[in-house]
Formats: sequence, structure tokens, C-alpha cells
Amino acid sequence: MFAPSESFINSSTHLVHLISLKSFYIGDKSLVIMDTIIPSLPSDIGAILMRNVSIIQVVSMFAIGAYNALETAIVTFDTFKRYSGFYVWSMQVASWGILVHALPAMARFVSQASNLSTSIPFVIGWYAMVTGQAVVLYSRLDLVVHHMERVRWVLWMIVGNCFILHIPMTVLFFGLNQGDASFARPAAIYDRIQVTGFCVQDSIICGIYIYEAVRALKPLIQTRGRNGRNAIIHLLWINIIVILLNILLLLTEFKLHYIQVSFKTVVYSIKLKLEFSVFNRLRSLISTQPTLSHYEPEDWRRPSKTSLP
Repeated sequence: MFAPSESFINSSTHLVHLISLKSFYIGDKSLVIMDTIIPSLPSDIGAILMRNVSIIQVVSMFAIGAYNALETAIVTFDTFKRYSGFYVWSMQVASWGILVHALPAMARFVSQASNLSTSIPFVIGWYAMVTGQAVVLYSRLDLVVHHMERVRWVLWMIVGNCFILHIPMTVLFFGLNQGDASFARPAAIYDRIQVTGFCVQDSIICGIYIYEAVRALKPLIQTRGRNGRNAIIHLLWINIIVILLNILLLLTEFKLHYIQVSFKTVVYSIKLKLEFSVFNRLRSLISTQPTLSHYEPEDWRRPSKTSLP
């Protein structure tokens, strides 16, 4: 084999040493450059960034909500064989509602789009996002409630809140967007009322689900032991997290109102993903628990590699 000479080794070592010094010099120089770039930003650019940081935050949250919603819509279609029933279509309506709600809002923030061209899809998306998700929460009760007539009042509550909370807020919103300042204070007050009302509504449905799930899944603890307990704990924690997200949304409404609209899309998109997690866990139990067999197993595809947290 080839044996390098001593002169070759010395020259190679010297070359490596030079490269190392040059790398250190370049790296040190780049650090110096990085140290001097940030403080030496032109004052007008820094002022622009500071003035628009809230817009960047708002648009980023709209984008996160839209991405989560699109992912949920696609995975829902991938999960089911037959696209029928309250659950499937309410998931689709709620998911696409977030997109329809978020995209016009982003367009309004980053461009000079007209009030009417952005307000109409914004409101339609709001209806689908909020009431659509309430229908999602209601439809999953069928998995743990033996006689849905007992909780049929929940559906009427959702319909009633749609008329009581959605419609007046819509009138105030369009009045305000027409430039009538007299709508400003009533719109601000009723906005807090509707956010509170919808959060209370979703929390009530989650509370009913927790109560009914614990009752219906008691046999699961006895038959499946630790795995059964873990499944129930998972379902309970997901619903508790949903309630906490509702509380966080309320705090944002009252304390950080300027980001409330964009933050709402993030909250509702996360709630949808958590809801799908709950449904997947129930789906995994349905083949062994006849008390939960309201949906036939063939309604689902085989589990997809794409999973939602």
C-alpha cells in the first residue's frame, strides 16, 4: 500500500492548519458581522418592524389555524369509507369553515381588499367554524349515549344559540363595516357575549360527554384492565383540554382583544384535531365493546399512517 512521505504529511498538516485558521477567521468575522448587523439596522426599518409586529402575529395565527384545518379535513376524508352521517360532514363543515374564515381575514390584513369582498366569506366561515364544531361535539355523543332522545335538547341549544348569538352579531358586524360609528360600542359588547355563549355551549357538551363516557365505558375498565383505564383517561384529558382552551379563548377576548379573532382560529383548529383524536380512540374500542357499536366498523378505512395528535 501507499505510504505517505514525511514531507507529504507535514505539508498536509500545514494545509489543514491553514484551512482551520481561515475557517476560524471567517467564522469569527461572521460573528462580528452578525454582532454589527442587528444594532446597525436603519431606524426606519426597525420602526416598520415594530409597528407591524402585531400584524405578523395575527397573520401567523391565521395561517396556523388554516393549516390545521386543512390537515383535519383531508385526514377525515381518508379515514372514512362512506361519507354519511352528522359526524363526517360536521367535521368537514367545521374544518373548511376555519379556512373560509381565516383566508379573507389574512387578505384584509396584508392587502387593501374591500370590506364586502372579505366580510361575507369571513362571516360564513365563522358560522361554519363555530356552529359546525358544536355539531361535531354533539354528533359524537351518539357513541356513548344509548338513547339520544335524552340529549336531544343539546341540538336545540345549538340551533337556538345560532339565532341568538350569530345573527345579531352579524348585523352589528356589517353595520360597523359600513363605517357607521354608532355600531362600534354595541358590536364590542355583543362580541364578548357571543364568544362567552359559544364557549359555555361547547363546555356544556364536553361535560355531558365526560359524564356519559365514564358511565358507558365502565365495563371497559373491567374487561381490559390497565389499557381500558388508559383509554378513559385519554378521553377525559382531551375533553378537559378542550374546556381549558375555551377558558383561554375567553381570557383573550377580554384581555387581548386585538388578537382574539386570529387566536380563535388556532383554538378551534386545535379543538378539531383533539376531537379527532378522541374519535380515533373510540374507534379502536368499538370492535370489542358492543355498547359503543352505534357506528359499524366498516364505516372506517384501515388506520392511516397520517395521525392527528
